[in-house]
Amino acid sequence: MRRIVSSSVLLASMLAAPAAKADVMLLAMGSLSGSSAGANADLSGLTGTLENGLPANVLGGIGSGITYAGGNTFYALPDRGPNATPYNSKVDDTVSYISRYQTVNMSLTATPGGSLPYSLTPTLTKTTLLSSSAPLTYGTGATR
Repeated sequence: MRRIVSSSVLLASMLAAPAAKADVMLLAMGSLSGSSAGANADLSGLTGTLENGLPANVLGGIGSGITYAGGNTFYALPDRGPNATPYNSKVDDTVSYISRYQTVNMSLTATPGGSLPYSLTPTLTKTTLLSSSAPLTYGTGATR
């Protein structure tokens, strides 16, 4: 009986508490359109082109996943590759893009009197390929 009363009191206090309200405010805007490797290029070091004609080191799609890593550092994970450029609908325009994540430094600078309170400058500092030149070996295939 005591457990039911405690649960009822907790539920009643949650329903009676005022809802928290926070206003959303845009502080800054920035864009990342390349790196020290060039316009629309990441830092993977890849060369050549993909099946759809785009460069293998194409920088893009990094809004699919982003996480804070401390300080001004963020990790950005692209989606499944640059399949927005049509070349073969039978394979859903999917290319042999090597999965990767980007390390991005995001600097905020106050802009007094500007249209926004801060200016955002993202800089690509590293590209990490999620691949290995060593073959994957899951076992011998022999039964026990």
